[in-house]
Amino acid sequence: MSIKLDLGAWNSIFAVPSKVVDEGLKFSDGVKLKILLFVLRNSGSEFDENKISDVTGVNVTDIPEALDYWVSMGILKCDDGTYFPSSDSNQAVNNANNIKVQSENSYKEESESLLPVIKPEKQTNLNTANTSQETKEQEAEPKKHFTVAKPQKPDYVFTSQRLAVDEELKILVEEAQMALGKTLSNSDCSTLLMLKDTCGLPLDVILMLIQYCISIDKGNMRTVEKIGIAWADDGIYSVEAADNKIRLAKQLNKYFSIVSSAFGLQNVGSPTKKQLEYSQRWIGDWKFSPEMLREAYERCVDSKGTMKFNYIDGILKRWHGSNIKSPSELKQFESGSNKATTKSTRKASYDIDELEKINILDD
Repeated sequence: MSIKLDLGAWNSIFAVPSKVVDEGLKFSDGVKLKILLFVLRNSGSEFDENKISDVTGVNVTDIPEALDYWVSMGILKCDDGTYFPSSDSNQAVNNANNIKVQSENSYKEESESLLPVIKPEKQTNLNTANTSQETKEQEAEPKKHFTVAKPQKPDYVFTSQRLAVDEELKILVEEAQMALGKTLSNSDCSTLLMLKDTCGLPLDVILMLIQYCISIDKGNMRTVEKIGIAWADDGIYSVEAADNKIRLAKQLNKYFSIVSSAFGLQNVGSPTKKQLEYSQRWIGDWKFSPEMLREAYERCVDSKGTMKFNYIDGILKRWHGSNIKSPSELKQFESGSNKATTKSTRKASYDIDELEKINILDD
């Protein structure tokens, strides 16, 4: 893959965007910084992974991940192998173009023209007051942990360095090894460091996460990483929040287990988010019994030849709307004690034509 960074007027200036230090430095490692510095230094030139590897000493396989990291941080954006400043940096690039024109007169003029970019002009009293008010409002809000769109695990060198000086990380690794009953690999340790630093999960929350994964027979670091990132996205940063999350997850899995048993499903694996939502609605909200779930399942298979969760949901929705909760109530609703009255007034408990429309979209 050919790689090219085009910074326009910045091609002759080796500059590092302040956002790299302000937001990207804490969660990056030596490999990622090497890659960024190289592409910034060689802006305007075209090169590939082999060239980067020869100059920086970074393994070729680590280069795409490093570039993806700076894209996820909003420093760069990629278009067909060519990297550009992100949309947040467009104004800075425009300023740089102006600087380039002025620099043709003299180096002194170029240096002076940089000042407005490096140090913004002084705000008016009104703007200062507004900024002060906004700052107070931001400080009043609870601090949020920062999680990149696509968290990147640190390399083993950086992880080893942190293990040598970070006592909390040492405790986390030791506790995780005891809980999982195995020695963690370098990759496993990097996962824990990512959850701790990049995702911002506290140590006790990560340990609760590991215990939860073990309780559902998925005590492996791949599952810990997947659920940990989801917890960070959902703002699970306290023991109380983690406890509520675990209780909710167990309840949803219990509902799905009842549904799976009613449908006669075996070895279904992990349910999808949509399947959990259906299970919550059918059992937690509408209070249907396994017998009613089975009845809806059989009617779906008889009509469609296969099981469709959304089709079954349509049937149950109509039964719920008619306040039908048991097989006897369903039988009475559909047959009625007075056949003559039934023929003239009875409505079907579900409409096949309407359910056909529901079935257009699969689960």
